[in-house]
Amino acid sequence: MEPSQTPMSTSPPISEYAAQASNEASQMLACATETIRKNPLPSVAAAAAFGIAIGYLIASGRHEPTFQERYVTEPLDQAAESIGSSFGRLYGNLKFW
Repeated sequence: MEPSQTPMSTSPPISEYAAQASNEASQMLACATETIRKNPLPSVAAAAAFGIAIGYLIASGRHEPTFQERYVTEPLDQAAESIGSSFGRLYGNLKFW
């Protein structure tokens, strides 16, 4: 079949979907603007609560090591790992049979 003989698609073109989505977005923006103008304090409170929640989530992802973790636990773990690997190599070099 030649390209000029392809059957016509019955679905609407993408430009119609884009226009419809743009129209719906404009309506939603207008509705939101109207709601904010009618009730400014609850809108500001909701925005502040959302900002605080996002800030808390970002801050909770950070973990500063405590004094004990930084100067006691981590060095002991590193020393144990180093000693263990040294004994592992020593054991591998010692063959009795």
